[in-house]
Parts: sequence; structure tokens; C-alpha cells
Amino acid sequence: MGALFFSACEEAAVPIEDSGTPMKLDTISFPVTQTVTYQVPPELGGTDYLYFGENDGYKYLYNLIRFDSLNTTNLFTFDRYNDSLIVADSIRLSMRLSVDSLDENSEFQLRYFPDGGDSVFHENLTHYLNFDRNTASPVIASAEMVTDSIDTVKTKVMLNFLMDTTIINVMKDTSHINFNHSFLVELKTGSSSEFKFHSSDKTGGEAPKLTVFYRKLLSDSVVSDTSEHDFIAIQDISIVEPPAITLEDSSHLAVSVGKGLRSLVKVDMGGWSLPTKGIISSAELIYNRSQSDTLTGYSVSSYPITGAGDYSIFKTYESDPYSNDVDFGVSSSVVQNILKINYRKISTEFGRGKKVNHGFKILPGPNNDPFKTVLFHNLDSDDAYPVMRVIYVHP
Repeated sequence: MGALFFSACEEAAVPIEDSGTPMKLDTISFPVTQTVTYQVPPELGGTDYLYFGENDGYKYLYNLIRFDSLNTTNLFTFDRYNDSLIVADSIRLSMRLSVDSLDENSEFQLRYFPDGGDSVFHENLTHYLNFDRNTASPVIASAEMVTDSIDTVKTKVMLNFLMDTTIINVMKDTSHINFNHSFLVELKTGSSSEFKFHSSDKTGGEAPKLTVFYRKLLSDSVVSDTSEHDFIAIQDISIVEPPAITLEDSSHLAVSVGKGLRSLVKVDMGGWSLPTKGIISSAELIYNRSQSDTLTGYSVSSYPITGAGDYSIFKTYESDPYSNDVDFGVSSSVVQNILKINYRKISTEFGRGKKVNHGFKILPGPNNDPFKTVLFHNLDSDDAYPVMRVIYVHP
């Protein structure tokens, strides 16, 4: 296959040797004409930690944890404990603190959902405005953190709730179809401190675990030593109430998981169309950060929205009103306080008239500090406002 040669001059021919077709390299800039930031309730599913207490105006109300219905060793369900030869003595819910030393302690309490079906909460959708904690039971156990030895040198700090057979009897009841195996964990009293525990999403972490301690009846007079079955958390989420929105939040392009901040950007591509057989090599929109501190590894996701956006003023919604066109999602990281997002694929669809340009949504990527708010210049900036530059080749 022949080589493709580009020229610095926009009108210079770019020959493709095997076809003999001359190609031209063009660059066109499109202005950003509308921007707005909006707020939705924070959704903290998928984060590395489960949070308790308070920090920097955030109130961590409680945590929801759902455990697998199969244990990790032999894939038994709770139905197993209906066997007359198995005696289930107790059950323990364990959580690991993010640090391995205990400088401050507090009392936690545990509830469960005896009347709930399988879907008590949704890790990616549940938040402080759409979940009713009153659907949980009264407190079934209380606990404080304790230090456990891993070996002679290392330790870890655990929170262990011990429950009696009452809870096991509910979970093994076969009249409950698809019992939820979900729990609510909270501080017994408010605390101005922050406590972080490993979540089920933390790579290399220790997910919350539910352990059933049981014995087997080997004969009428012989009982085995105590054994255990472990059930690992498969979903968990911190329910967080965010602090008040600041003027800086609403007057910039802002993104934040913890505050639920997302932004819309409308690029005016006018009546531009991509020439027949044209190929876009880059459609880069540059966002300049307005904060001066060093930011490393912060990722931003972006999607075209599927309907018209309201770019008038900052607004707060109970749920996100803008659907993502998920087939055209892109992401990038902030480098030296500049974010460059390449919308090449969707711009091709715009240029060919196959998609309507309603604008782009930007929101935090999944692996950032959830309580970090990142601000970018919007159209009010004198010289750092966002702009899109499209580079394409065509006959």
C-alpha cells in the first residue's frame, strides 16, 4: 500500500500512491458558543472507598453493601443452612479500614432489609435524594474498630459486626425469593472525622465480607469443629450529602463526583459538512484549567448528548436530564492543567449529517478523587476559552 504524504500548506496535494488520488489537508476551527455547568445528586458507586463521618463540608450519611448469594469456597447459597445436619451459629460482617493504624475510634451500627426484594439499591444510580433509609430494619448489631495482626510485623484495622442466628434464619428462608443480602452501615452518632474503608471496587483491596460460622453434625453425639463460609460484597456505595455550591463552581466549567457537577459545551459547527471521502484525523477540543495547583492523572469523560441542552444558567436536577450517546464516548486526562479531548468519531458523524450536534457533556472519570472539584475556563474567560480544531484530509 502506498504512503500518504501530508503538507503543511492546507491546499497542497496529498497523493496516495496506489490510487493516484490527490488529497488535501485542511484545518478548520469551530468556536464554542455556549457553556453551562449543572448539578445532579452525587453517585459514588465504583469508588475505591466507603466513607463515614464528615470532611470539607461533605456529610457521609451511610453506606449500602450487597453481598454475593454464593460463598467463595464451594458456591453454596444460604439455603445450605436449612440442612438438618448443619448448625449455623453466627454471622459476621467485616470491613477493612484504609489505614493500618487506629488513631481514633467510633461506634458503628448495622441494619438490614428483611422485607426488601433483590434490588434494594443500585450502585450507579442510588443517592441521598432517592433512597429511603427507613426501609431498613432497626439496628441489629453495633461495633467499634479493632486492630488485627497480619503477621508479627503488619497489622490491619477491621470493623466486625457480629449477628446471631436471627439474621441467618431470615436469609435462609426459602419463602423469600432472591433475598437481597444487603446491609446499611452507619456511624452511631455524628462525627466530624472521616473514616474510609475498602470497597468492593478497590483493586488489590479487601472487600467487605460476610462470614457464616457453622458446625456439622457427624453423628448423634459428634459435632465437627467450627467452619466458615465467606460471602464477598459485589456492590457497595456511600450515600453522601454534598456541601453548598460555590460561586466558583457555578461560574466555570466544573466537574466533580462528590458535588455532582457536570458541564455542557456547545460547539458551533454551522453548516460545515465533511467533503465526500473526507477523513477526520483529529477533532480536538481544548479545555484550560482555571486552577493553578498541580493536578496529576485526573481523567475526564465526555459524551455527545442526545437532545437539546439548556445552556441558560446553572441548575440543579434530581437526576441527569441529558442522555449520553454512549457509542461516541471519549476520555482524556489533564496534563499540565490542559485537557485535550478528541471528538474525531462523533465529528465525522456530524460532518456527514448522520448525527445532530446538541453539544458535549463532560464529567469526571471513574478513578479520580471523588471529592476533588476541577474547574475549567468557560466563555467568560478572556483568552483561555475552549475552542475546537478539526484536521481532515479530502480529495
